[in-house]
Amino acid sequence: MDFAGLPLVLFLLLPGFLAINIALLVGTFRRLSAFHGTAWSLLVSFLLVGMTYATYVWRVEPPSGTDSWPGLLEVLADPAQMPAFVWIGLYAESLVVGISFGIAERRGYVRSLLLKIGIDLVRRGDLWSGQFRESRAIRVYLKDGNLLSGWPEYYSADRSDPGPEVYLTSPRIWSEEDSAWREIEGTSGVLLHGDEISRIEFLTSVYGDEEVASA
Repeated sequence: MDFAGLPLVLFLLLPGFLAINIALLVGTFRRLSAFHGTAWSLLVSFLLVGMTYATYVWRVEPPSGTDSWPGLLEVLADPAQMPAFVWIGLYAESLVVGISFGIAERRGYVRSLLLKIGIDLVRRGDLWSGQFRESRAIRVYLKDGNLLSGWPEYYSADRSDPGPEVYLTSPRIWSEEDSAWREIEGTSGVLLHGDEISRIEFLTSVYGDEEVASA
């Protein structure tokens, strides 16, 4: 490889890093170590380059005076041979792939797909974060005796004081006096700290006669 073309090689590998980082921002993945982040980014880069270049070669006639486009290995060795349109498509696809994968993971599609091939992200990852990935309604028992219910829109896994945090939207509090859920007037959300929480139940519905899905 001509080392003068090294900067172009780096630009050829950047789409994977871009896609992975966008997926991490959009989704609720565990943070990756430097090694695993680099490995996944390189793999995604090679897949994007291979698919984008192959599609372009398949649909576009080679330049006049040549019988065929350079092979993929030749392009990887000398990215200057890559057509400008492929460069544009490569970075556009990295944005689409990153956003789509992040949304799919947030909605549980990625986990469901991986479970079918025997990979359980929850068991391998942080249990606290894994349960919240499904975005189910929760019932929160506080140490002061109050009982809240709502949707966990945001959460953290920081174990330092005051413990992992959960932000509930559409919160309601259980009224012992009325034996019913009551809206917290003027409140759109509640931030709870881990040291305030006694127990959390994950529900199949929000407030009525909820069936506990996991506790």
